Amino acid sequence: VLNEWESVFMTEVKLTGEVLQRHTCKPVCHKYGHNNECRFLFPHEIVDASYFDYNTNSVVLLCRDSMVNYYNAYILVCCRHNHDLKCILSGKAAKGAMCYISDYITKMDLKLYQILSLL
Repeated sequence: VLNEWESVFMTEVKLTGEVLQRHTCKPVCHKYGHNNECRFLFPHEIVDASYFDYNTNSVVLLCRDSMVNYYNAYILVCCRHNHDLKCILSGKAAKGAMCYISDYITKMDLKLYQILSLL
């Protein structure tokens, strides 16, 4: 029974992943001065195995397909929405993520960094 479940689950991962996680560049990818490159950093570099990069103090995730977002198979199949995983340890990446999430959730006319600059 477990083997059958795993087979069905992996089929679902492949089907939903292809539909929801595959990136196709559109005009939104080239906003804010990113005329010749995708601002979402596609295509990704192919990486054979995840590892920790001591030089950049970051986790580099496995990447088998340069045009697919990093994802969690369980979240993908259970929630059926696109998402992008990134390891955020601290510093600029954490601040950037905080600003992005705050802007996305609140959808304010002023961006968080603009408000904080007033303080």
